[in-house]
Amino acid sequence: MTSKWLQVAEILEEGVASGVYTAAEVLAGRGGNLAYERAVGRLHTGPDAPAATPEAVFDLASLTKPLATTLALLLLVQHGRLSLQTRLGELLPVEWLPPDKQGLPLTQLLAHRSGLPAWRPFYEAVLALPPEQRPGALERLAAAEPLEHPPGEATLYSDLGFMLLKAVVETVAGENLDDFCRRQIYRPLGLLRLGFTPRRQPGGEELPYPATEPGLIPQRPGAGEVHDENAWAAGGVAGHAGLFGTGREVFRLAAEVYKAFQGTGSGFFDPTLVRTFLTTPPGADRALGFDVPAAFGASCGRCFSPRSVGHLGFTGVSFWIDLQLGQIVVLLTNRVHLGRNNDKIKPFRPRLYEAVSRALGFSHFHRG
Repeated sequence: MTSKWLQVAEILEEGVASGVYTAAEVLAGRGGNLAYERAVGRLHTGPDAPAATPEAVFDLASLTKPLATTLALLLLVQHGRLSLQTRLGELLPVEWLPPDKQGLPLTQLLAHRSGLPAWRPFYEAVLALPPEQRPGALERLAAAEPLEHPPGEATLYSDLGFMLLKAVVETVAGENLDDFCRRQIYRPLGLLRLGFTPRRQPGGEELPYPATEPGLIPQRPGAGEVHDENAWAAGGVAGHAGLFGTGREVFRLAAEVYKAFQGTGSGFFDPTLVRTFLTTPPGADRALGFDVPAAFGASCGRCFSPRSVGHLGFTGVSFWIDLQLGQIVVLLTNRVHLGRNNDKIKPFRPRLYEAVSRALGFSHFHRG
């Protein structure tokens, strides 16, 4: 390890010792090229817990939104199968899509400006249904939920909007979100671990999973099963959560997006369309499916330019792509294994990102 990465390694180990997480992995690079990778800690708190390695398959939580649902929609637009201005009422059955949702364009859902609530405990109603009635239940429940404010009036981060976007992908593609992403995105790019319901895949029971916790559903498995209650009740495949993957594959996918934005990619994603998705629309606070750094107290610290995109996930995962400077950093952890209210990652995350950025050669932008 070169001396410039020593502080990063020390901070990562400190995260284990101070109870931020039991397992973590950091990957970083410039211009889409990986420069640093390190895994620390153990998969769980048990006395014989295996060490975390780069092969660990993390619950990516809300990274599902940009890296599965959003990229699936981008590819469908790229293939001419829908438009970003297409409205929900043109795609989804009016039998369960109320009039107040029928006029919502995809752009408002992707930018979290649809007026839908942030979250609802739908898992209670879904688990009360017979198993054969659970597929598609999340989307119908989300559609029935009243809007909290008129569409386009404000930004409110919403799981419900991405539940409906999953229905859009599946209606247009004619297959479920997991199958579409694996077949059309991940496997063509050589990403063999990214996907939903990993334990159900061939060899999935043997993979190393950093543990999470049962959450709001007692006695639920805490490793290799999605932590998000609504996604778990729906069978593990949802538009807002459920994706699993290794740090290497998250980095490679982020690098593919970055290179497409720069026009230097493989041609898999259309550069013009990627630039549209990664640009914050007028009046919005987020890009289409991706977050942007906060003006003050950004989770990526002070060394990412304002022209960056990324996302956080509840389990303690995150990634950021600096479209101006070219730095890409992925931080995967299992912070919820030490309690869902364990918020030690909030001050830890920007500190770690800043150390990584400095090791990559970037100084801060005085973000605040």
